[in-house]
Amino acid sequence: MKLQLVNYINIVTTCLCLLFSISSFADEIDPTDVSYVSVNPYNNEVSVAWYKSESENIKYVRILYIYDETTLIKGKGIVDIQGNTDNKFTFKTDSIALFPYEAFERPISLAVDAYSENGNNSTSLREYHTTMVSTARTTTCPAQIKITWTPYYGYGISVDKYEIVEAIDKEEVVVKQCLASETSCFILPNEKSERSFFVRAVFTDCRGKKQTATSSMCSVSDPLPLSPKFLISKNITIENDDITTIFQIDTASDYRKYILFKSEKDSLHFVGIDTIISLPVNCNTYTYIDEHAYKPDTSIYYKLQGYDNCGTAIIESNVLTPIELTIREVTDFQNILEWSKNTPTNNTYTYTIWCSENEESEQAIATNPSKQFVYIDEITKPEHSFSRCYRIEANGNGYSSFSNSVCLNKNYKLLIPNAINPFSSIEENTIFKPKYAFLSGEYSLQIFDRNGTCIFQSNDIDLGWDGTVRNKPATAGVYRYQIRIVLPNGEQIERRGIVHLLYN
Repeated sequence: MKLQLVNYINIVTTCLCLLFSISSFADEIDPTDVSYVSVNPYNNEVSVAWYKSESENIKYVRILYIYDETTLIKGKGIVDIQGNTDNKFTFKTDSIALFPYEAFERPISLAVDAYSENGNNSTSLREYHTTMVSTARTTTCPAQIKITWTPYYGYGISVDKYEIVEAIDKEEVVVKQCLASETSCFILPNEKSERSFFVRAVFTDCRGKKQTATSSMCSVSDPLPLSPKFLISKNITIENDDITTIFQIDTASDYRKYILFKSEKDSLHFVGIDTIISLPVNCNTYTYIDEHAYKPDTSIYYKLQGYDNCGTAIIESNVLTPIELTIREVTDFQNILEWSKNTPTNNTYTYTIWCSENEESEQAIATNPSKQFVYIDEITKPEHSFSRCYRIEANGNGYSSFSNSVCLNKNYKLLIPNAINPFSSIEENTIFKPKYAFLSGEYSLQIFDRNGTCIFQSNDIDLGWDGTVRNKPATAGVYRYQIRIVLPNGEQIERRGIVHLLYN
């Protein structure tokens, strides 16, 4: 009995030593590092790639399906691949009996274990990677496509980002990039009712190499309402004290509700002032006249928002604010115009300076580049220019805007000579007529002799008396004159006096 006990102890000791020896030998086998696992979204084939073991005498590697990842990781062998090289294995789950589900139904965890010539392995089950499964569904409030996926897991790696890829007629288009921490993203609908997507994980593997892994394909076939693709600020114009705004709307959208917002504080705090539910047929512009809204030196802002059927804002125009023009008179013959920048984007614009003289039709007198908001108007012909009105037009990329109109009325200047000499060497001294500037209207000049007889009259301010009567030189002496002018605004100017006719 004692001998049997000793033999039993020896046997147990030998087994323990052998087990320790095997464990020690197993620890010395370097594992095969998994590079990635991926699902082909078009045919649901699963691929696993790995780097070879650095240990000697590796006979084969075993691809293992990890079926239990709880307290004790358990795996089942899928296939043994002879040799020890960097490699990749691709298979379909429906061709291997041990898989209870397809690759598009649930994530699959895979590991690669290296086996030596004597049958010891690298025990690398915990170093598995897991495939991704994606799903897609439509939402109505707002109308979007929600893509959801199981996160990519890989031992020793971290995901940099996820990309939502749409498969369109054998082409792949990245429609959105999502954060590594996200497991769902939203895609805007378009005119297509059937769309297919998969998710691509971008990461660095355990060997420092950039890798990608793709999920199963997911699709939606529910038609979604079309959201507006554009909402464009077209024009803002000040006319007297009214402000007119014009926006261009995408009428191909299935949504029809828009709200116009206004702020008299800044470009952030808005209140709704008008709501439209639909535009007239064959009309894609929305015009709103804000009556009596313009106030000098007061900022005002507008924007238009589009809404879905759930009352959620889904699109917004650029903020509009009118150009405000101010004028300073530097000299009698120079006006400085300055205006505010109001273009809704950073694109290139030009500014056209419009001027109307004496309440006549306005004309473009100059064009400024987009970053120049000052113009000096030189009045080169001041005689009849008693009033000049200006406004600024911004133009570019389909956008236009007119500023307020600012007028500058000049004080007329009227100088009347008190003597003329028809034989003077100075030409202006040979004719009796007033010198003037900034003056226009109905004009009348009369010259009277000492008997009160009218000897000359003219209705042209530039046509004066040359000192003759009936084409003969008048007698030197004193003559009386009377000038009457009726200005365009109805104001009357009357001047009476004497003029000396000299011949020396």
